[in-house]
Amino acid sequence: HHNGNGFARPFTGDEGLADHANSDPAQRRRLLSSTLLGLDYRAVSDLFSQHDTGSPLVLWNPSIHDFKSPIVRTFAETMMGDGPHATRLTCDDFAAHDLTPVAPWLMLLEPNTGGIDFKYLRYGSDISAIFGQDMTGRYTSEIGGHMSDFFIALYMAVLERKECVFSLHEPPLGVFASVWRRLIFPLTDAAGEVRQIAAVNVPDNELRAGLEAMPDPALVAQPDGKLMYANVSARRLFGELPAPRRCVSEYCKIDLQLPDNVEIVAKSDRVETTHAIGSQNQIVVHFEIRISATYFRDAPYFVIQMKPE
Repeated sequence: HHNGNGFARPFTGDEGLADHANSDPAQRRRLLSSTLLGLDYRAVSDLFSQHDTGSPLVLWNPSIHDFKSPIVRTFAETMMGDGPHATRLTCDDFAAHDLTPVAPWLMLLEPNTGGIDFKYLRYGSDISAIFGQDMTGRYTSEIGGHMSDFFIALYMAVLERKECVFSLHEPPLGVFASVWRRLIFPLTDAAGEVRQIAAVNVPDNELRAGLEAMPDPALVAQPDGKLMYANVSARRLFGELPAPRRCVSEYCKIDLQLPDNVEIVAKSDRVETTHAIGSQNQIVVHFEIRISATYFRDAPYFVIQMKPE
């Protein structure tokens, strides 16, 4: 189920948190955290399997070579420097680093009294855009459900182990990401006590990767028209994604009429073409708009491509 380095692997046994589903949340999270401290990932696997998602990966004291994401690698190189990968950083060390390249995916958390919840002092704009909410000033427990249990338990374990940890997990349906890659560092005071936790939180999404490479604006919307994603070309033209989510028309200030049934569009591979006029920076822009639909993680979404004419 795991090796000595702390990789979580799928577990199908009947041990775990099932007997504690209705227990006090703090008690449940302490129990889950104790299993992470002991490098026993069966309870975590059970927790995710109860919500029809695969087991997360958890790796304590990773090396630079464990990171495939350029963003995670950049953060790791900045934080680890030339020293050993288990180096502990102080809050002052962290404040002195230039983290501009990873700022959109950066989180900074502070444990509350007792370390059973964590306040987001900083919550990157790209995380907010994908998650759909800006958690700055709010607590991890407000995310709710099994994700709060997992995040808080992992952060509690970081307080105890005082070590860097890497995790990869599958989000609930409705989040426009296939997995989240998270690299977490404890930040200590001069006495060695963990006062803050710094992390990058980077989404992976095969559909997003393809749309990001397109030269023209591209948007992804839920069946009800709520914006889920805008590629870099769209963000340059219309601005960063709002959190909480707004409808597509409100975001791009163009009256877009989406088809009534996204599933019919997706199953028929139909592409609807229309034309619209928008105003950006006091300049009138004419667009050819192509509306199609696709499935992502078994849920249908509209894909809107906007080609300036």
